[in-house]
Amino acid sequence: MTWIHRPEPWMLDTVAEALGLQRERVEHLARHRSLRFREYRGLLYALLRREVADYPEGTVVVFGRGWWRLIRGYPSIRRMVLPSVALPRHFVDKIVVEEKMNGYNVRVAMIDGRLYAVTRGGYICPYTTRRLERLYGERLRGLLEELGPEDHVVAGEVVGLRNPYTRYYYPEAPVFGYFVFDIFRGGEPLPPATRNAAVEEHGLSHVRLLGVLDKNDVGGFKEIVEALNREGREGVVVKDPEYRVPPLKYTTAHTNVGDIRYGMRFFMEEGRSFLFSRLLREIFRIYEDGIGENRLVQLATELGLAVLEPPLETVRKVAAGDLVYEEFEVEADSREEVDELLEHLAELGVDVVLAGLREEAGRLVATIRKMKDTAVQARKILETGISPMD
Repeated sequence: MTWIHRPEPWMLDTVAEALGLQRERVEHLARHRSLRFREYRGLLYALLRREVADYPEGTVVVFGRGWWRLIRGYPSIRRMVLPSVALPRHFVDKIVVEEKMNGYNVRVAMIDGRLYAVTRGGYICPYTTRRLERLYGERLRGLLEELGPEDHVVAGEVVGLRNPYTRYYYPEAPVFGYFVFDIFRGGEPLPPATRNAAVEEHGLSHVRLLGVLDKNDVGGFKEIVEALNREGREGVVVKDPEYRVPPLKYTTAHTNVGDIRYGMRFFMEEGRSFLFSRLLREIFRIYEDGIGENRLVQLATELGLAVLEPPLETVRKVAAGDLVYEEFEVEADSREEVDELLEHLAELGVDVVLAGLREEAGRLVATIRKMKDTAVQARKILETGISPMD
């Protein structure tokens, strides 16, 4: 894995052709690092780091010998905060309610017979590529070969506790799992029912289908969301059965508060972006549900504790001279795979340290620490008594 800081002229020409852009525009994007070039196991590719024209961030152009392959970035899904308003106005007639899982978005493409896992940002992740190949390779390859690997891409959520990005426990996939939520043909998603049939035929898993409702059945929709909330699950994505309109997403109160609690551990990094958006979701959920004063006080206490407890614990750790980091585990077949992941994360600007290696059931389990800048900022405040923000 290496960055290509000075792309060859033919690379710029290929990107211009693939995206339908002027060569000068492509050169401008490359100079300003909005378009980046990388190599992974001999595969050359370019990726967009922001939306350009109608191509989402994370769009990839793969370079071959005399050919190129375009893998569109996964489109952003707009968020509902008032389902009673959004559902009837946005959708045509029926809605398909699917579970939104708490993991990381991965597109799987097959190129020259090999599977590649592309993250939301457009990077081929070495760890995810190897894990998907090992656990689901034959099934994913069979699915794509039947559909047509040249113009089909599988999109799904990687969940479980052993990965470098987002860790959340799911009983159905405690360590590592892949749940398909879209299949794209030429950049357009297949209808949910068609997708599910294809996925099931090849022994793969898809996200849970929670219901097919009339768009005006807001009560039925809220029952589904409340059941997920009681289970401590993340939320839902609502789709049109034929993809006539774009999908919408909605998260549970459990997730909103839990995200705040998680993000505020690292309050000078994740905390600032986590806080307001999730407070906004809760404001409109509370407004729509019309809860009483006692419940409002209870929710205010939960939110207040989620905002204050984690950062206070972090400040106390820093004051005591302790390190502040996020720790995760990954499985690998060899030390080489672990080093490959560490190199990949470091190249993306992530400060990581290998904290331990052990063998478990014949495989390596690596403990990796992601160091946090919050500790540096908190120490400055403790030493100077001055806020860096205002």
